[in-house]
Amino acid sequence: MMMPTLGLIEAFDRHGALLARAPITRWPVTVGRALDCDLVLDDPFVAPMHLRIHRAVDNNDNNNGSGTRTVQVEVLETRNGARLQRKQHGQGDRVDWPDGTPIDLGHTHITLRLADTPIAAEQALPQFPWRTVAMTAMLVVLMVAAAAGNSWLEARDASQYLKSLPGVLLMLLVVLGAWSGMWAAANKVFAGQLRFWRHVRIACAAALGVDAVHLVAHLTAFAFSLEALSQFANVLVVLVLAVSLYAHLATVLPRRRVGLAWTVAAVVALGVPSWLGAQWLNNMRLTSSLYMSSLFPPSLRVAPAVPVEQFLQETESLRGKLERRLSDDDQADEEE
Repeated sequence: MMMPTLGLIEAFDRHGALLARAPITRWPVTVGRALDCDLVLDDPFVAPMHLRIHRAVDNNDNNNGSGTRTVQVEVLETRNGARLQRKQHGQGDRVDWPDGTPIDLGHTHITLRLADTPIAAEQALPQFPWRTVAMTAMLVVLMVAAAAGNSWLEARDASQYLKSLPGVLLMLLVVLGAWSGMWAAANKVFAGQLRFWRHVRIACAAALGVDAVHLVAHLTAFAFSLEALSQFANVLVVLVLAVSLYAHLATVLPRRRVGLAWTVAAVVALGVPSWLGAQWLNNMRLTSSLYMSSLFPPSLRVAPAVPVEQFLQETESLRGKLERRLSDDDQADEEE
C-alpha cells in the first residue's frame, strides 16, 4: 500500500540551486549527511544527524478533535547548529518552524512544503519582454549618441570627426560587450543565470549617469561661478560608479544585497578620503584641476560678472602664491 505524501522537503545551495528533495511520508523527518536520514545532504558543515523535524498537535485544541498541527525543529548533535529567522539555535534546542520560512544548515538552505498548505494559483506564461527590450535598446542608443556627441566636441573639424567616429563607436560596443559578458559569466557561476542584458542596461545607465553628472556639475559651476563643483565632479562620478557596481553585484548575488550595500559604501567611505588625501600630499590641494575646463554660451551665466579691477586684484594674489611655490621648489632642488 502506497503511503500518502504529507509534504515535501527541499535543500538549496546559497545561490538558490536545488541540491536534494525528499517526499515526507511519516513524522518525524531527519536531515543530515548520514545515509539513513530522510533528506541526505552533501555539505561538510552539516552533521551526520543534524535535524529532526516533528509535527505535533496543539494540546489546547486537541480536545475537540481538530487540533492545530505545528512543525517543530529539534537541533541534534551538531557544532554549527541551525539558523532560523536570523537567530542561531544550538544543540538541544527545539523551536517552531513557521510555514514558508527557510532554515540554514551550514551552506544549505532547507525549505518545507506541507500537503495541506494552500497552493498558489497557476501563473500565466511570460510574454515577450517588449518593455525590457525597448529599454535596453533605448539605453544603448543614448549611450552611443552621448559617445558620438563627446567625439564631436573633441574633434578639430568635420573630416577628423567622421574618420574617428566608427572606431570610437566600435570600441564602445566592444568594451560594453566585454564588461557585460564578464558580469554575465559571474552571474552564471554564482546564480545559474546569465542576465547579460540586465548587465548591459546597468553599464549603459552608469555611462549615461557619469556623462550627466559631468554636464550638470560643470554647467552649474559655470552658471553660478562655483568652481569647486567642477573641480570635485569626479567625487560625484565615484558615487555613480559605486551605485552601478552595487547593481552588478546584487544581480550576481541577490541574496547578499544588504551585505553588498554595506561593503560598497565602506569602500567609498574609505577610498574617497584616501584619494583626496593623496592629492593633497602630492599637489598641496584636494583636486588636480586648477580651473574650470568647460565653457558654455555666455547666455547661460547666472552669476554677475566680476569687475575688471577685482579680477586683476585676484590675479595679483594668485601670482604671489605661484611665485612662493616656485621659490619653494627651487630651494628644494638646491637642497637635493
